[in-house]
This record gives sequence, structure tokens and C-alpha cells, in this order.
Amino acid sequence: MHFPQFISFTITNSCNLRCKMCGQWSEEGYIKNKAIPSGLQLELSDWKKLVDEISQYKIRFILIRGGEPFLYPGIIELIEYINSKGIFVSIDTNGTILNKFAADLVRIGNMHITFSVDGTEEIHDNVRGVKGSFNKTKENIALLNSIEKATNKKISKSICFTISKDSYKALGEMPDVVRAMGLNSLNIVPYYFVSNAVGKVYEEELEKNFKCAAYSWKGFHHDDSGIDFDIFKEEHRKYLDGLNGIVDFPYMPLSDDEYKLWFNDSFTPVGSQKCENIENLIDIQPNGDADFCVDFPDYSFGNVSNSSIKEIWDSPEAAKFRNYRREKQLAVCYRCGAKLISEIKE
Repeated sequence: MHFPQFISFTITNSCNLRCKMCGQWSEEGYIKNKAIPSGLQLELSDWKKLVDEISQYKIRFILIRGGEPFLYPGIIELIEYINSKGIFVSIDTNGTILNKFAADLVRIGNMHITFSVDGTEEIHDNVRGVKGSFNKTKENIALLNSIEKATNKKISKSICFTISKDSYKALGEMPDVVRAMGLNSLNIVPYYFVSNAVGKVYEEELEKNFKCAAYSWKGFHHDDSGIDFDIFKEEHRKYLDGLNGIVDFPYMPLSDDEYKLWFNDSFTPVGSQKCENIENLIDIQPNGDADFCVDFPDYSFGNVSNSSIKEIWDSPEAAKFRNYRREKQLAVCYRCGAKLISEIKE
């Protein structure tokens, strides 16, 4: 196998918010409910060693994520080290504590930052579980913009809106929210909902075929989406009509019929059934475990503490999962958007 084109560093599972749709920290989240042991965590030197290996190959980018990645103690030093190797960095963040790092981020450059925003102030704060989080994110984006203007340097930025039962009634207002935050790029993604029936099928699949436990789906457990499709459809129309220059990044460009199926029936696949991640992406968890899926990391095919990325990527354990997934979707793949990471075009 060639070396993966996309590398995900899940550098921490810690987070300062408690988002209702989050697989890690929602009420049924697998981190909140301690479905996996905390165990040993990779040190900054370990992440740097991985960067050294990655720098020997031509890749698209390294994605830094969490949890909230800016809670990781060595975050700036790590970004700076990646930058020193000429590797592009993409960062997913809630943006609430970015003020501490804004000047360094602009100085380093060569990155893209995606901010998670879930609607207008009231709706966003409700979804995020922390009052004032909307304004903190807005203020920190403004700070970045002001530093960019003062230094005549720019970094790429966008907003991601997750369509959930708690946020979808604000979808039509999102173009104006993005404008008010001083940005011009937005992508919308439907949240995952895994019914109990789908989850049980997934558990059986992993146990039978890979002898491992399935824990991640419980963080996305909902027996229905909670979305009134007629209201969603009207909000979606308002969203499209309101763009007026805001870039609608087509990460998951679903039609109305596909959205309806996504929200109404968790057992039926929507969109492409193929997963390019198994061919092009590796995710490293905080403890060093390697997986193919940032959102459903149940199956690990190695650990970077005792093997190189290349060795893990070419391992029999990786090949076993890769071959299975080429032939068939796992049950959670029906409502997974992570499989599209490896289809991002430059």
C-alpha cells in the first residue's frame, strides 16, 4: 500500500464544552461515560516523531482534532513543528479559547481552521452546553481577523454547522451568522444518529469479524433524528437563498430527498457507499491507537508507540478491515460523514 494521503491527529479527548450531538461528550458520549480507559497518552515528543516519519512522504495535510485540540498543552509547538516540515495543517476547534493562541497561529500560517458554530447565539449556547460560548468564538475570530490585518498575513478559516434536532431551526440564519463573524465560508453536515437496532448490528459485526468491542456508536445513539423534515426543508431553502456570496463548501452536498432519507431512516445508506478512508487516511488516537475512522474508532489496527505509521498501514490487521470494508459497509457507515474526509479536493 502507498502511504496515506491524510493523517488525523486526535491529540486529546478533553473538551471544555458539552455538545448535545457529540459522540464523545454528549449524555451518552463514550468519553463522558468512560467506555474506553484513559490509559497512557502520547507525549509531544511522540507526536513530533510521527511528524518526522510523515515528512518523508508527500501527503495532503495533517488534521488536528480532539476533543478540543487547543486544550493540548503543546499545541502551538506541535503546529510549529509540522509547519517546519512544510506540511499543511487543518484544525477543527470550537474556538472558545483561541485568544491565547491567535497571534502564534497567524504568525505560523500555512493552515486552515474550521470553527464549529451551531446557529444563533441562543441556539448555539444551548447546543454547546455552555452559556457565552457563541460570543467567545465570535470574539476570537474577530481577534484573528484583526491580527491578520495588522500583520498583513492571512490564514484560511471557515465555519461548520451540524444539522441536529437542536440546531436545524437556525439553518436559514447561518449565512448571516457567518457574515457577522467576519468569515465567508460555511459547510453544513447532518448529525449522526444511530438507532439501538443499528448499534446492535454494528456490535455483532465487530465481534464476529474483528473480535473487538463497539463502543463509539452509543455516543450517537438516537432512535429517531428529532427533525421535522418540512421545517428543515424550509430552513434549507432559506439557507441557500441567503448565501449571497458566502461559499457553501460542498463537504456533504445532499439533495432534499437524501436529507429526508438521512433523517427518517437510519438503516438505509445515503449517498456514496464507498469509503476512501481505508485507502487514504489514518487516524491516531491520544493513546497512539491507529484507526481508519475519526468518528467510529472502535477497531484499532496497531499502535504508534511500538510501530511506525507505515508498518501499521501495511499490517495484516489493517488489510483485514480494508478488505472487509471494500466489500460491505458496516452498519454505522450508513450515517457516517467521516468517510468523506479523503474525498476533499484542494
